[in-house]
Amino acid sequence: MTRSKVGVYVLAHRRAMRFALLLLLATLLGVNAWSIYTRALILADQGVLRAAGQIEQHFSHVFGFLDTLRVETEQELGSLDKLDAAAASLQALQDDPSGQYFQLDSLKGGAGGRQLGNLTGTGRIATLDVAARREMEVVVGLSPLFEAAYRNLDVNGVAWVYFVSARRFIYLYPYTPSANYHYSAITEQGAFWRLGSPEGNPTGRRVLTPVYIDQAGKGPMLSVVQPLRVGGAFAGVLCMDITTSTLVQLLKPSDAELGSLYLVNGQDQLVAATSQQALPQENLLNMPVSADYLLTPNAHIKVYPINGAGLRLVHYLPTQALAIDVFQRSLPALFSGLLLWLVLGMLLKTWELNHNLHRLSEQDPLTGAMNHRAFQTRLSELFDRYQLEERPFSLVMCDLDHFKRINDTLGHAKGDQVLKVLVKLAKRSLRLEDGVARLGGEEFVLILPDTSMREALKAAVRLRLQLERLDWARIGIPGRVTASMGCATVLPGDRCGENVLKRADDAMYRAKQEGRNRVCADLMTAEDPVRR
Repeated sequence: MTRSKVGVYVLAHRRAMRFALLLLLATLLGVNAWSIYTRALILADQGVLRAAGQIEQHFSHVFGFLDTLRVETEQELGSLDKLDAAAASLQALQDDPSGQYFQLDSLKGGAGGRQLGNLTGTGRIATLDVAARREMEVVVGLSPLFEAAYRNLDVNGVAWVYFVSARRFIYLYPYTPSANYHYSAITEQGAFWRLGSPEGNPTGRRVLTPVYIDQAGKGPMLSVVQPLRVGGAFAGVLCMDITTSTLVQLLKPSDAELGSLYLVNGQDQLVAATSQQALPQENLLNMPVSADYLLTPNAHIKVYPINGAGLRLVHYLPTQALAIDVFQRSLPALFSGLLLWLVLGMLLKTWELNHNLHRLSEQDPLTGAMNHRAFQTRLSELFDRYQLEERPFSLVMCDLDHFKRINDTLGHAKGDQVLKVLVKLAKRSLRLEDGVARLGGEEFVLILPDTSMREALKAAVRLRLQLERLDWARIGIPGRVTASMGCATVLPGDRCGENVLKRADDAMYRAKQEGRNRVCADLMTAEDPVRR
């Protein structure tokens, strides 16, 4: 199909083409938006998985150091009878002036400048038995392990590493003055003690406490609690405290992703969040782990497990935020689609203008028939094809009878109407491959490819009868309108298409001379004069 034919086809179906193009663009934009939406969820999921991985890794390190401390502490506590109850480090113990507790404040610097923790306990030093003194010596001797656990978990690791003994004392690392914190009755009410003691944890498993406010002033935190048993008896608990601010910092690398992250513990309590706003939905706290995003009216929600810690990470992705993100990412495609629509619209307009110019250059502006220029082009094409392929064609000259009288009596507007009706009748009665051209005034010619004289006469007579029998009064023309016609078919002796037109014109004039409103055949084509 040539470019001109494509243009003509598009113009002929411009509404359908516009609709199809609009549907195509809408489909492409929809597919692009869906792809962006899917990719946004994938990227968000990957960001949350990274955050969950960091939380898991952090707790894994904490658990590893806690296990090492547990093994060493249980082993040393199992050898209490071999220790000296009068060790030098315990000689530094002092009673607080209040008489309610004792402390190790004087050993703040430790040996060789190494920082130690602080040991405090309830009561007075004089009341301590040998077993209690030996246990304290073991714990103070394990200070390097406490320090290693604290320092190797980096700056954002743990807030405190400590041992709380069933003998009612605590060793707390790093050092804090006993005036800020010391063992007391409040210590025994702490979540770490309640969840680590046999009454709250009969199986001795490692547990995480709910979030609480640190008595030593480091803010909200949770404790990882490991009960200790020596010789089958409960000896105390080893704890590592993690502040909620540390957990927020671990979540923050994903804070740039869409939505908010909420870390929830096994008690359905909010532990940490990347958003300062209140929970958008209260039921987020008790949602189970999910493999895919759950679509709610307001958000996409997915819950991730924090393996080994008994925590869950909830990703709350508001639908509105996601829609805005998808829209912003779709803008380049949207602008491209709009630009394509404008370009195609301009192309369609250009085709339409070119088509109109082409039509004006080949069509009679009044009747829509071929003009003289287009007729000459078509006649040359038919004659050339006749010479190459011997395919015949016929021409029918048509001239309206007494047309000048119509113009003079009824006006040129009525005359123009008659000319338009003639062309419409001709186009309606002819085949698609046939044509009608206006040569000037009231003279027209019917172009009939692959048509013999007999078929041409039939076509001419059919048009003449339709013209004669038409109810002209409906358009304000009294009486009848008739035409005289002449038919000619190409002959081997013709040197050009004009020869055929000349014979058709002569036959038409003969029809005029013989009384008008009739069809005559070319005398050279027909054996006998033909009148219809």
